[in-house]
Amino acid sequence: MTVNYEARRLSITLFSPQAEVRRLRLTLKILLTILILLLLNELIFTGLSMLALAMFSSISLLVVFYFWASPDTCSVIAGMVLWSIAVFITYACWLGNGIFDTIVFGFPCLLMLAIVLSGKLIFISLFVYLVSALCFLAFAHSQGFLAGAELFATLPMWGRVFSYIVLLTCFSVGVFFIFADIRKRFKYILQKNAALEAAIGQLRRSSRFDQLTQLPNENACNIDLVEQLKQQKASGHILAFITLNLGNLHSIRMNYSHSICDEALKLLAKNLLSFTNDKTVVYRFQQNEFVILIHSIDYRGIRTFADKMRHVCSQTYHVTDFDVALQPSIGIALAPFDGSTMAELRHNSHLAMHAKGEAGKADFSFFDQAMAEQEQQRLQLTKALKNAISNNELILHFQPKIDLTTEQITGAEALVRWISPEHGFVPPTVFIPLAEQAGVITDITHWVIEQSVIACKQWHELGFNKLCIAVNLSAEDFKRGNLATHTLSTLTKASLPAHFLELELTESMLMDDINYIQKQINELRSFGISFAIDDFGTGYSNLGYLTKFNVCTLKLDRSFVKNICHSSNELQIVKAIIGMSKSLSITNVAEGIEDKATADMLADLGCDMGQGYYWSKPVAQEDFIALLKEKGQ
Repeated sequence: MTVNYEARRLSITLFSPQAEVRRLRLTLKILLTILILLLLNELIFTGLSMLALAMFSSISLLVVFYFWASPDTCSVIAGMVLWSIAVFITYACWLGNGIFDTIVFGFPCLLMLAIVLSGKLIFISLFVYLVSALCFLAFAHSQGFLAGAELFATLPMWGRVFSYIVLLTCFSVGVFFIFADIRKRFKYILQKNAALEAAIGQLRRSSRFDQLTQLPNENACNIDLVEQLKQQKASGHILAFITLNLGNLHSIRMNYSHSICDEALKLLAKNLLSFTNDKTVVYRFQQNEFVILIHSIDYRGIRTFADKMRHVCSQTYHVTDFDVALQPSIGIALAPFDGSTMAELRHNSHLAMHAKGEAGKADFSFFDQAMAEQEQQRLQLTKALKNAISNNELILHFQPKIDLTTEQITGAEALVRWISPEHGFVPPTVFIPLAEQAGVITDITHWVIEQSVIACKQWHELGFNKLCIAVNLSAEDFKRGNLATHTLSTLTKASLPAHFLELELTESMLMDDINYIQKQINELRSFGISFAIDDFGTGYSNLGYLTKFNVCTLKLDRSFVKNICHSSNELQIVKAIIGMSKSLSITNVAEGIEDKATADMLADLGCDMGQGYYWSKPVAQEDFIALLKEKGQ
């Protein structure tokens, strides 16, 4: 960008209309000086004559041209000046001694001016004109048409000498002016060229370094890696491509500030630089990503180095008055085993890094081929998932909710299942995260709501008109902003009252964008749709959510419920949650009940409803209707 700007400025300086006007006016000054001196010479040695009058007329015309010169008229005036001088010289030769007159010296001067002031067309036309004029004067002289021509012996010697001196002097001045202008242009061009080369060099250097940390960047790594791979091949050592990702930079910026986050990154970069040597180079790729290239003779050296990196990144950095803790994820790919190009090594180190993040058992992870196979499988599943709705591959199962006092079915939770023709049964724990990443979770949720409302309406038509249906939501469902519109439209189309639909949220969803989510929840609540918080106790357990979002139902997570008969800690937690919900007049539902003892204990504790395999696993619509008829509700 700087280079382009300098090039434009150079062009403007040398070839701008203002520069052309300055050159034209300087030329006019030189011509006026020549004509005035020649006029004085003519008046002194010859007196008032036709040539003197012609000189005076030419001087007057050049003065007009001088004041008329402007960026808009420059090219026109330059042509008029050149042709006026050409006509004057021809006329002066006609009045004088033809081709033997001293003013003929003006012809080469005029051609030089044409080079400076005008383009190729005027120069060629003037050249043709001057050659023709010389031929015409020679012919006229040989035929005796030049009445004013005198013999050399009778000409005033000193007048002729003075004319020669004036023309030679002015010719020399003109040549000096032209070459001075050329030298000035070349000097300016050379200076600017040097400046441009320096700017290009600076841009090349800056394009290889991160501006914040001053570490070499991705461009530098891409260049260096080629040489590093050559060295690795020659030495037989292992070249490790280590990707270090800081997962909490966004929250640091939000909780503290951009400047504090930047300072923490600078401190981290400074510590990482302490590891650099002839076998180790540290790069910064993106906002939250660093890359380290290191040569080692074996895996042990790489593992030891990675452990040091983990320790450096995991420490708390003191910035101003704050202690900033970074959350690193480290993935390692090894050349030549895991790739021989930048793209392959980077991709595989990312797979290793994410595998570590999912497992959560190690601070860093080496890439292995199983990760690539899993990634390929994930890509294939994602591709198939995008067409699952249109291909009718999704089905709904319903798990009944049981009143623990009457043991009657009060409703059901809708659970989506995916049976792929290519991949078979795909568990929700696998395809739901994929749907969220692929951006199709909202379409799936809309489909689930539509099918759940239709199913609930069918129950009512069969006489089970008090049953409710619960549908799980994802945080992504709120981001489009059309959740309320679609849900209400679905209820209206099925003629199902809104209070028979319950939407289940998780605590982590409510941390995403409270104000935006609350606005949509309030809109849905105003039409009678109820809300439940799923898996309560496993997240933030913020009691403020229960009142802020007008929650009607609280679902106890199965991790607490399944052990209440054997663990006093879980029992006390469940008892506290039930007591709290009772005090807030919120219905509570226990998930994961698998035996009668657990169901009886929850009933004794005052739990309202339960779900679990003790009564039924999630079943298809036909089986659920059969279960309703069996219960005789």
